[in-house]
Amino acid sequence: MIDIKQVHKAFGKNQILRGIDLTVERGEVVVILGPSGSGKSTFLRCLNFLERADQGEISIDHTTVKFNQARPKDILALRRKTAMVFQQYDLFLHKTALENIMEGLVIARKQPKDQAYDTALQLLTKVGLLEKKDAYPHQLSGGQQQRVGIARALALNPEVILFDEPTSALDPELVGETLDVIKQVAQTGVTMIIVTHEMNFAYDIADRVIFMEDGVIVESGTPEEVFEQTKEERTKQFLARFSYHHS
Repeated sequence: MIDIKQVHKAFGKNQILRGIDLTVERGEVVVILGPSGSGKSTFLRCLNFLERADQGEISIDHTTVKFNQARPKDILALRRKTAMVFQQYDLFLHKTALENIMEGLVIARKQPKDQAYDTALQLLTKVGLLEKKDAYPHQLSGGQQQRVGIARALALNPEVILFDEPTSALDPELVGETLDVIKQVAQTGVTMIIVTHEMNFAYDIADRVIFMEDGVIVESGTPEEVFEQTKEERTKQFLARFSYHHS
């Protein structure tokens, strides 16, 4: 469903991505692990053109775009197939939880407001926040804001959801509620690519785990293969810093 070929990205002389290839099947959950500075978030941001890769191409469900030749309409076509959940929530501060979810439906998808309203209510119920529909971001905890962010991504009915370290800005006690919502979403069969440092979560949710360092994929396999039958010494060193168990 997603075919990514030879993605390169540099900032000045600093090579961040060095030719990444990745294929993701429909409904697959791929989790990307790696140390800070390994290129994980940059890679994710390149997939929907928040950063423009220097070369390579991406195909999502028969829409193929070359990174260095993409026209605005190509980028729009690709973005219509994806949604992104950010580290810092990125909600509109002057809009309620409900309005944050409606915004993309009304503005980008040209949905009638009453239809967008119904969709937003359903999604707030799904993420356990219906009673907060009229609350503004500053009235919500970090975990609640992130769950609104997930609902906003789901509203667009994307073929792929990209999660960029969705719990990294949360207080430790709020991490669980956000991960639980992401697990529920995964069970609906939507395709996901997730950058995270949550090892237990990665083990439990992933169909495939990828370990990245220095802009390349070092190791890839099932959670059992990467966590328990690690082939690469660098992956072993990285995982040794974490305690994890699987449920």
